[in-house]
Amino acid sequence: MKRTWTVFLLLCLLASLLSATALAADNGRSYDFDLTVNGEHEVQAKPGDVLTVTLTLRRTDDDAAAEMYAMQDEIGYDDTFFELVEGSLLLSDGIETTDIALQSGGRALYMNFLSLSGGESWNPEVLVGSFQMKVLAGSGASTLKNENCLVSVQDGADSYVTTAQDVTVVVSTDCTVQFESNGGSEVPAQTVHYGDAIQKPADPTREGYRFKGWYRDLNQTSLWNFGTDTVTGNMTLYAGWAKTVSTQPGDGSVKTGSGPAWWIPSLIFAALLALVLLLWSRQKKTVDFSTDGGTEMESVLVRKGKTMRQPRDPEKTGCTFGGWYRDAACTTPWNFKEDTVRKDMTLYAKWCR
Repeated sequence: MKRTWTVFLLLCLLASLLSATALAADNGRSYDFDLTVNGEHEVQAKPGDVLTVTLTLRRTDDDAAAEMYAMQDEIGYDDTFFELVEGSLLLSDGIETTDIALQSGGRALYMNFLSLSGGESWNPEVLVGSFQMKVLAGSGASTLKNENCLVSVQDGADSYVTTAQDVTVVVSTDCTVQFESNGGSEVPAQTVHYGDAIQKPADPTREGYRFKGWYRDLNQTSLWNFGTDTVTGNMTLYAGWAKTVSTQPGDGSVKTGSGPAWWIPSLIFAALLALVLLLWSRQKKTVDFSTDGGTEMESVLVRKGKTMRQPRDPEKTGCTFGGWYRDAACTTPWNFKEDTVRKDMTLYAKWCR
């Protein structure tokens, strides 16, 4: 995947940081990121419908214009439910976008603004942009979610208070809930009525590991509560595991690995008023897939120190796919359950004739 390391893309990556290292909110201003379809936050749709989605940024503490230094929004969506219509983006001046596949599944449409001239005056309500989504799913519901929303203060070391309103598209009230056991025993999917709770399945098992629970995300940051949480659309829950290590025979103690190593780089650039904007980002690594003439595979971003989800097998006429390897000579296979991503890398497809 081609990457252009411009300032706006660094600002995009700030979305990843906010889920791990929260900036202290500045109460001097407050903003609301509002996603709607035809002015609504929940709409009915049919398979094949094309919906126009708008993102509006509103200042909520005052109705006066104010200087905008930097803002961003990460609009997450399920790419088995929606397809971004090519060429449908309409953006306000200065807004940059990129649409990218997520290692944990789904995609994210980033919308970003960064002033290089000491700030620009924005009205209290700004239509940031609009785009179209085609409904692919034949049943269930899915939500286009504002995630990692940010409006930066002048020096970039802080951000203003923000809220967000998402938009849910309902095709039917029967939602599919899948369980990704991450190497454990298989857990069957459930069909759950929109707004109802999920029936807690039997815990999966995995040799050498202790089951910790079901999480909303692959990175195990948000535990699902079967007693209080309800289904708002088609979704996947991910099994969390802790490796078991006995310090003495039979003591049953558990040792868990440390979390990923995070660091926060800063970006300093010169502007008309010698403005210094400090941008924060979390380490993510790009994994490319070389298929040697097979079907093209899209690159993914993977958090440093984490395993990656195994992609679909590529195809090549007259050949049988033999797995993914670390090297072009295909001598060292990649283990998706155990191997972790430490740097930008390429995996190579092996073919057998």
